[in-house]
Amino acid sequence: MFGFIRPVKSELRVREADRFQQVYCGLCHAIRARYGRFYTLFLSYDMTFFALVAGAEREGTPPPCRKRCDAHPLFKRPCAAPDDALALAADVSVLLSYHKFRDSLADEKGAKRLLAWLLCGLGKRGYQRARARLPDADREIVAALDDLQAIEREKCPSMDRAADASARMTAAVVPRTGDARERVLRQMFYHIGRWVYLLDAAQDVAEDLEQGNYNPVVLRYDLRTPDLTEIKDALERTLERSLADVCMAFDLLDAQRDAELIRNIIFLGMPLVTRQVLDGTYQTNGGWGKHGSL
Repeated sequence: MFGFIRPVKSELRVREADRFQQVYCGLCHAIRARYGRFYTLFLSYDMTFFALVAGAEREGTPPPCRKRCDAHPLFKRPCAAPDDALALAADVSVLLSYHKFRDSLADEKGAKRLLAWLLCGLGKRGYQRARARLPDADREIVAALDDLQAIEREKCPSMDRAADASARMTAAVVPRTGDARERVLRQMFYHIGRWVYLLDAAQDVAEDLEQGNYNPVVLRYDLRTPDLTEIKDALERTLERSLADVCMAFDLLDAQRDAELIRNIIFLGMPLVTRQVLDGTYQTNGGWGKHGSL
């Protein structure tokens, strides 16, 4: 949803960089096949990471297929072969995208609120299909989003309370298997969700101060300016605590496929993005204008 979860390309082997791009393209095709073109507009690195983790327990990587798409209509490009992990990631991407629209509809004003209303209308049919496929996840997400909106209305200064509500949404998308793997993955994605929420809040400090929007970082530290210098160390510590739990959860998984690529994202990519956001040097898509470019 935010694009924060991405690998450090310079530390990847060529085949790992190619594999990340293939999963990204494969997920786009999976979303289009299951939900049409609309939701492909909201494809993200975050959901590419989810697809990698969802399929990590499988042994061996099937050879990629080659497909054309709207972005590359003339030449076929290699894509990850369709499988259950990509299908699940497509369903999760639609659920989280729609609820992001819903959250924006509740929070935004003026033209942004009108845009959120339009997106909710355009995305409703796809959301209903995704909800039918993942009803338990949708119920948990709705409950967590309602809690988050209540926290925002009361202007709660607790970063932990706000981040917990958001983290419960990402934990909710882990499939219900009733085994140790489910518990580990829920812990992993809970802390990923917490990290994403707090990092996004830190990145939005300047905009939220200007517009008077709810931001737990602003309230917690009683910020009057967007300068994060004095609170940078404290923010980095709380973000690193979540990253440490993500790393420990990954080490408990018996990852077979794409293990080194996932490890690059968790151990290198996410800490790098943390530093970039807090330093004010973070750029979407690594500074490339083209969506999907590492």
